[in-house]
Amino acid sequence: MKLKLLPTITLCIVGTILLSTSNIYADSVTPSIFEQVVVAGSQTTGSVTFRNENVASVQITPKVSAYDPETLQLITDEKTLFITLDKESYTVQPQGTLTLSYAIKPPENLEPGTYFNLIILQQTVASSQTQKNQLGTVDSLSQLVTIHILEKQETIPLQIKTDFAQISVDVTDAGIPFLKPMSVKYTYQNTTNYVLEPQGEIQVFDGKSSYSPAYKQINATGKKLYPGDSMEETITLGDWHISDILFGRKVVGRFYNGIDQNSIVKDISLNTYYAYLAIVLGIALLSIVLIKSVQADKKRTSNS
Repeated sequence: MKLKLLPTITLCIVGTILLSTSNIYADSVTPSIFEQVVVAGSQTTGSVTFRNENVASVQITPKVSAYDPETLQLITDEKTLFITLDKESYTVQPQGTLTLSYAIKPPENLEPGTYFNLIILQQTVASSQTQKNQLGTVDSLSQLVTIHILEKQETIPLQIKTDFAQISVDVTDAGIPFLKPMSVKYTYQNTTNYVLEPQGEIQVFDGKSSYSPAYKQINATGKKLYPGDSMEETITLGDWHISDILFGRKVVGRFYNGIDQNSIVKDISLNTYYAYLAIVLGIALLSIVLIKSVQADKKRTSNS
């Protein structure tokens, strides 16, 4: 569905999610981001607190808009609105706070997935009330509300679909024991209607699990994947043990979606590193033979 956007208004809002430093009085909203899981057909509540750092009272007018965090745009399509506020405006005294409670009730026709609304707190300070605001401007702060709508289910805890992503794990370079690290590449594609934040780890240990595995975190930057998006990353693991040569290595990837505790596990078993061991032993044996040969030549020379 093509979304109709409001770029002009959005320019006034973008950045306020992270508490824009352009606000003259450093007013704040907490929490700046609110995230909730909601079962289809049910409802829940949320709240946002505004603190007035002005030396004069301000008028707060809350507005709600659907929001697209990928494009940082407000959306005029009311079909994805899920927040209900009661009152239209409030007066907040200097150094005072205002806590707004609101209902989160997704429309019944919204499919399971992730949706975003912005609660925009427009504040007005009259130019005659304070010398700090010569223009009498209207400022805005926002709270981003994210909901994950789940299908109706009887299981506890509530979960999204178990096959939430298409994941592959490949050893791109097996490495050389004690000389070169192993390289492992994974690909993670979001196959849901949810916005996922891939989490998890790559573990490496020997085939007999004779030592604690080495761990490397995936997606350390916290990248989010929107429906259909994918990411890939190559991880290097350089810790080696003698048992790796004898028993081979096992690579295990544990992947989560960032919403619930569902996980997808991928594992790869590698053959033993006998070939490298044979090469090392061969080099050592050859070195011994050469040393003995040199010593024998020196002995014959000294005796002649």
